[in-house]
Amino acid sequence: MTFYIDFIADYGATTGIDDLAFSEVNRKLAEEFSKQSLDFPMMKNLSVRPFNTVETGFAVAQLAYNSTLGKQHIVYHNTAPRKDKLDARLNNAGEFLAVTELPNGVRIIGVFGGYTFAFINAPIYRVKCADAGSQFRSRDVFPPCVASLAKHANEPLSTWELLGDQITDVPAVPKNTICSIDGYGNLKTTIAMDANIRSIVIKNITFPVVQGQGIFAVPDGQLILAPGSSGWNGKRFTEVCLRGGSAAKLFEQPVPGDVITLLG
Repeated sequence: MTFYIDFIADYGATTGIDDLAFSEVNRKLAEEFSKQSLDFPMMKNLSVRPFNTVETGFAVAQLAYNSTLGKQHIVYHNTAPRKDKLDARLNNAGEFLAVTELPNGVRIIGVFGGYTFAFINAPIYRVKCADAGSQFRSRDVFPPCVASLAKHANEPLSTWELLGDQITDVPAVPKNTICSIDGYGNLKTTIAMDANIRSIVIKNITFPVVQGQGIFAVPDGQLILAPGSSGWNGKRFTEVCLRGGSAAKLFEQPVPGDVITLLG
């Protein structure tokens, strides 16, 4: 079985170039898969903004829920702000590793921190894996767990020897929040469509907005809130778009996690 791995991490987003860390994790995963007598996995790397668990969680769900690869697909992610404890950490300890399996068979394994699993509607479990031992845990600590998960892809997740207790304190999806920004400057959000929305405020900048059924339902130069291209299981996330321009530039480059104030 050939595995496809989406690896999502907060490397390289500030520089705009590929980060060495991705290559190191890819190589380590290849080594661990070889130890398990598994074929070299097909890897796709995605960089999110540093410490941005909202952007990570949204990307994880978008890639996993929309996959048709089933048990051949693993989404592995590492965005670990180490904000669960603000005092000094022993031995580079951080947020623990977690795992889940979606109804489509895709398995997700990654650091449980902030909103990294908030967009997932499935039971989530701890992984019996060290949470310390390296500054670079996604390379030095976690890859054997990812390879083991792949090795047991055809077995029920409940029988995996590394499966720990179910997690009950999963954060809810944040309301009225930017969760991703695409290359056109469109802001993918968790805003629900509401006939009373007339203006939006981001970073103390206010602009009137029109609501529509699609992002091109307004003339060029108009700001619109409409269902966009992202979503899963019949739900489409709304986007704030400036037709012919960049909503991100209009609002002075907000980031995922920024809250949007709605004005009627």
